[in-house]
Amino acid sequence: MEQNIKNKFTDLAIQMEKDVKYDQYSDREIINKWTTLFLNMNNEFRGGIKQLTLKELYADTLSAVINKSEGNLLFDAVPSGLEALDRIIGGFPVGELTVIGARPAMGKTAFLLTVLANSIVTKNDPIAFFSLENSSQSIMLRLMSIFSHQSKYKIVTSIKNDLEKKLFMDTTKTIEDANLEIVDDCFTMDDIISRTHFLVEDKGVKLIIIDYLQLIQTKSKMNREQEIAKICRELKAIARKYNIAIFVSSQLSRSVEMRGGDRRPQLSDLRESGAIEQDADKVLFLHRPEYYNVTEDEQGDSTIGIAEFIVAKNRGGAVDSAKVRFVPQCGNFQDLDSTSNFHNYDTLESFKNIRSTEFLPDFPNKSADISGIDDTNPF
Repeated sequence: MEQNIKNKFTDLAIQMEKDVKYDQYSDREIINKWTTLFLNMNNEFRGGIKQLTLKELYADTLSAVINKSEGNLLFDAVPSGLEALDRIIGGFPVGELTVIGARPAMGKTAFLLTVLANSIVTKNDPIAFFSLENSSQSIMLRLMSIFSHQSKYKIVTSIKNDLEKKLFMDTTKTIEDANLEIVDDCFTMDDIISRTHFLVEDKGVKLIIIDYLQLIQTKSKMNREQEIAKICRELKAIARKYNIAIFVSSQLSRSVEMRGGDRRPQLSDLRESGAIEQDADKVLFLHRPEYYNVTEDEQGDSTIGIAEFIVAKNRGGAVDSAKVRFVPQCGNFQDLDSTSNFHNYDTLESFKNIRSTEFLPDFPNKSADISGIDDTNPF
């Protein structure tokens, strides 16, 4: 063992002994702190990582473009399951941080669970769901609602006889075999970093979903905007380090409510927004006009049950918007042209077609004109 590594271990051992003897720290805080420190130490002293030459990098990238195989094109992104949205963002690519912003009760958690449910019935990639607001049992109940096409109220109050119980179990059994980890006991950034390491190493997790950003705690003495900036940087670093996709929901400020017109959100509405729009690779906004009692659009078409995903930032891609159907009874989203999109097993095939054209020369990359979106920030 090299002397500098020995010295590092000696210093850490002394500090660890002090932390263990100091009653200020709980068991969880000590475990998370030292797990993070040892992971950082591993990054600092790990060796044998060969930097690709320019020729090797060119050859690898060329191979990925030409050989459109599942290994390098289909499994490098987790689809949302909503074709209209996936055609814009191409799913959630590994190594990237995606943020979905909306006002409270707009349907952020419902969308996150829609992504989970769609993944379970198509690719069934290993996914971890960090729920900072709801218990794991509450999340499971909402997933059951999506799979059974029944409201939570009906599930709790109306399933009584054996036939109803069997039908409910048959429609929700797919969840039992899902590659899904629901985590409801991580509330700090250290918690998330520590748990993520083991989820990736032991479970092979490809997508981490966090609900939601403003509930993540830190132990720093910075103001909240600085804390959010630090959290965003660390989430982005985790995505890059483990080559996974990270998808996090975020609250929007009240400025949306105070603005007139259609109240469509924009980047400046992100709460403690400075670093969010800077560090995120993709920023989506969820907008439902009927939330504001607007039941018709400018063309006179009904907006009841219609939701719009506004892609306000899409690093390396187009900004645009996609309209989908919101099903409030089950708390999920569907494509407009399908009443049973959730159970459509052709969703993955559709996603393959979307991904397979991403690198073609004529791949559409025109930005749509979205009123109300501040696109002056460099993407």
